[in-house]
Amino acid sequence: MTTPINITTLTFPQLKLKASDASKLRGYFANTFSKDSILFHNHTDENGFRYAYTLVQYKVLKGLPMVVGIGDGARLVMQAFMDIEEIDIAGQQLRVDDKELKVDKVEAGVIDELREYRLATPLFAFNQENYSTFRKLDREDKPAFLKKLVTSHLIAVLKGMGCEVTKEQRIMVSLRLQEKMVKFNNHPMQMYTGRFTANVALPAGIGIGKSVSKGFGTVVPG
Repeated sequence: MTTPINITTLTFPQLKLKASDASKLRGYFANTFSKDSILFHNHTDENGFRYAYTLVQYKVLKGLPMVVGIGDGARLVMQAFMDIEEIDIAGQQLRVDDKELKVDKVEAGVIDELREYRLATPLFAFNQENYSTFRKLDREDKPAFLKKLVTSHLIAVLKGMGCEVTKEQRIMVSLRLQEKMVKFNNHPMQMYTGRFTANVALPAGIGIGKSVSKGFGTVVPG
């Protein structure tokens, strides 16, 4: 059974940024719209961080900056659209003369067919603890561990969007991934590119894994 999910995608066609600028794009929105909702930055005054799936995500795909709002985040991105006349990227003021807003309602959830997805940005799969476990595994045991980890990321995404995932709903995943070292916070991190197949319906352009707010793990069909 699937659940309808509101998705709003804000793009800036005239601006050309680097993939690493996604975090700077996030910084602009966090500073400008933090008073409107913690979903723009995921930080709280009470415990420091909102531990839930990120509903406003910042990305740069093939040079194109975009902000993706999911569920409650979709409404927030739509509201911010009218107020943006320029963007500050690490102190550089970029005038916005062209911006586009796409509003969709798409189905998401566990389904009865397999769909193929491509990682448009590297998948940040590990936290410190499970990466330590992964490194200690024998070579032949690592694929199963990674498959289990990606499956858990998919479940977290679906639940974070409000989809029901029960124990009876078995998620089947097939990975065709390649390792890639990516600099993150000035440190090289092991991430993955490639494709995977799973019996889940995911909205195009959303992220899976860690640091999706900064553009990592963006999935697209195919």
